[in-house]
Amino acid sequence: MEYIQDQIRQAREARSLTQGDLGKRIGQPQSSISRIERGGDLRVSTLLEMARVLGLEPMLIPKRLVPAVRALIEHAADGGHSKVPSESSPSLVGGVPEDADEESY
Repeated sequence: MEYIQDQIRQAREARSLTQGDLGKRIGQPQSSISRIERGGDLRVSTLLEMARVLGLEPMLIPKRLVPAVRALIEHAADGGHSKVPSESSPSLVGGVPEDADEESY
């Protein structure tokens, strides 16, 4: 879950919002935002509200596509200057995840 908390903090900082600013916009005290960013429990309703304020779109992604999505995020973060691996690139999407349902492949 660290990844989500890092994304929240980075998005908040990119918009020059303090924890207090974000808290006011979602109806939570600054201490709650601090706790969440440090790894505290995060309710789905709070996550959705934070995402809305920060211009983010929470979604569930199939595990096998996570490397591709991360590559696209990195590409977008550097202004589109990095090379996005092609679909056939072995580093973009690895083998079948250990806990994946074999029938889905």
